Amino acid sequence: MTRRPQVLIIGDSADYPDRNDTARTLGRFIAEQGWVLISGGRGGVMAAASRGAQEGCGISVAILPSDRMEEANPWADIVIPTGIGFARNYTNTLAADAVVSIGGGTGTLCEIAYAWQANKPIIACSFTGGWSAELAGRTLDYRRTDAIMDAHSIEEAMQYLRTLLQPRQPQ
Repeated sequence: MTRRPQVLIIGDSADYPDRNDTARTLGRFIAEQGWVLISGGRGGVMAAASRGAQEGCGISVAILPSDRMEEANPWADIVIPTGIGFARNYTNTLAADAVVSIGGGTGTLCEIAYAWQANKPIIACSFTGGWSAELAGRTLDYRRTDAIMDAHSIEEAMQYLRTLLQPRQPQ
């Protein structure tokens, strides 16, 4: 059996309607591709992406900073309480084959840095503002020669994901 690709969506925990709409659309897209959605499992972008995954009949995994399963958003299918606070951000990035950033504050900035250090492909939705707009198209340091992918639209973010996660042909 082949493991399903896993996509981490990161972004604001506060409610920003436009950012949440983007997350919900991408969560649904991820589910419709048969991929697994991973998030921090709480509100805002995380809840919206999980809701989209549920609407697309997919799987949503919530990796929580707390030790309380009931803190997960209601659309999470699988809840993993860590009890390690925001150190869980590193676990989130390690669990992903690709990372999509939507808006974002300091928690998102932290996850982008962890993803960079873990050599994970990062797609920043620059049209959503926040740290995604600040870092889209940039390299963060000497560890990598590629740049954070700059998605100017939802469609471009979807295309980046298709390119990154398309099934590999047997050799």
